[in-house]
Formats: sequence, C-alpha cells, structure tokens
Amino acid sequence: MILVVDVGNTNIVSAIYDNDKLCFLFRCKTEKEEVLMNYTNKIKDIFEKNSLDIKNIDGAIISSVVPMINQTLNDVIFKFSGCKAKVLDSSFETGLSICTDNPEKVGSDILCGAAKAFDKYKTSVIVFDFGTANTVCAVDNHGNYLGHSICPGIWTSFRALSEFTAKLPMIDTIPDNMDVIGKNTADSIRSGVVLGTACFVDGMVKKYKKILGDDARVVATGGLARVILPHCETDVDYEENLLLDGLRFLYGLN
Repeated sequence: MILVVDVGNTNIVSAIYDNDKLCFLFRCKTEKEEVLMNYTNKIKDIFEKNSLDIKNIDGAIISSVVPMINQTLNDVIFKFSGCKAKVLDSSFETGLSICTDNPEKVGSDILCGAAKAFDKYKTSVIVFDFGTANTVCAVDNHGNYLGHSICPGIWTSFRALSEFTAKLPMIDTIPDNMDVIGKNTADSIRSGVVLGTACFVDGMVKKYKKILGDDARVVATGGLARVILPHCETDVDYEENLLLDGLRFLYGLN
C-alpha cells in the first residue's frame, strides 16, 4: 500500500492506495501542532477500524505548498510506517516537459494535476484547481507544460474584502442558487466572487484554447469546484481526487 499526502495551505489531504485503487481518504488542518497531535492517531484509527497492519504501507509521497511543515510530516510518517516519504520536487519524472522560466518553482500540486490529467486523457489539457488560490495550467498535446495562471480563491476573496474594507461583511455561506444582480451587500459579494470565478473559468478556457486548440480537454479539481462549476458555461470534467491520483501516478514513475 502507498500513502499519498497533499499538503495545501488550509488542509492536508491524505489517501491510502492499494495498487491503483484509492481505499481510504482523510484530512487534517495544515498546522504543525495539528500534524504532531492528530495525524498519527487518524491514520492508526483507519487501519485499526479496517483490521489492517499499518506496517503494510510500502511507501509514501508528499506534495506540499507549505515547505515549513515537510520535515515534521516526514518524521511523523516515518515514525508510524518506517517509510521515508518522497517529497515531490523538480527532479521528479512527471511525463511532462516543463516549459517555464523556472521549472523548479512550479507548484508540486499544479504538476500533480497536470501530469495525471495528461496521462489520463492523452491530449492537450487545461486544468483548474479551486482552493485557497485558484490555478489554471496548460499542457499541449505533446506533453509540454506551458505554464499557468493564479488568482485568489473564493474564501480568500471573501476574507480580503472583509479585512480590507470598512463596511463589507465576511461571507460564510454560499447558497446553491444566487442572483447575478445582488439586491443586498451579502448577495452582491457572493455574485461578484462566485459567479465572477465562473466567468473566470469560461474566459480563461477561451483564451487558453486559442493557444492549445479547440480540442483541449478541460478538467477541474479542488474542494470548491462543486460550488463554481454549476455556474460555468464551459463543459468541464470534474475529477475530485485528481491531485491524489496524480501523486500515486508520480510515485509509480519515480
């Protein structure tokens, strides 16, 4: 069994794969204290409830956008499994040619999604990841990773509007349906941020396809994708576990 760990700015999402089958998934907050206190207990609980031996973990791989937590997490994983985790970086084989100014600085999370999407669809892909930050990246049909775009995520935008203005409130709920033209402050913020993000998807797909071609596949992942995609006009393939599947794929390549 392989343990894959995706460290984001808000949460650490982990999964256990038996060969290529995702068996278990769990998450905790991206805080050093949270990892030290709870990570080991959470994974041990999963194994005990399913009558599995934790020593059956054969290897582990970490993708992280929070470098300060990497060593702590690796120490915790080694303590309970005896495996030293691989930490995804620019030296890894991804199946892609990274065509950016600084290949070593491309986020490991972005590469996971791009590599898995290209391997799965075997054509040019546009990959959106919706989280603390929203990212969109492009891979052409030759496997060249061309680059990416980054903008604030939904909750990041809500928080920024609340913190940096005097009168705008913090928004903490997102209804399934909303009016394009808000009739009050809260609905106006939701419209601008959520529907604006949907327009970002539609607009960026058009611009990216001018470079990649109209046959480029559009893929989306991330915890907030389900909030955004119903408001998009673009046909998008939703891949809930794209980054975790990507980590399992990259572990196999390396």
